[in-house]
Amino acid sequence: MSTSFQLDHLNIPARDPEGLARWYADTFGLRADAHRVRGPGVLIAFQAGEPVGRAPELHMGFRVSSMQALEQWAGKFGKPIKKGEEFNSFQIFDPEENCLEIYTKAVD
Repeated sequence: MSTSFQLDHLNIPARDPEGLARWYADTFGLRADAHRVRGPGVLIAFQAGEPVGRAPELHMGFRVSSMQALEQWAGKFGKPIKKGEEFNSFQIFDPEENCLEIYTKAVD
C-alpha cells in the first residue's frame, strides 16, 4: 500500500452548480471554472442535484494558518469563534445550505 493517500477533491450536489462555484470563488478568492472551483489544495466540483442537507454533522472544513487569519474570516462573516482544546473554529452556510467550518489549530 502506498502512504501517499490524500483527499483530492469533493463532488457536491447543487441546484445551481455554476452559481455555487462562482460564490466560492468570489467568497474565498478561488478560481471558478464552469461548475468547479479551484485553489491551492482545493478542488470542489458541483453537480446538478439536491443538496445533502445534513449540517452540521456533514460539513467541509477549511483550515487557515493562524488565529489572526481565523479572526479575519470570522469578522468577514460576522461569526463568533468557538474555542476548543484542539481547534478554534466557526461555521457558516453557503447559498445552498452546505455547512462550512473554517478553523485553525488551537495555540497551547
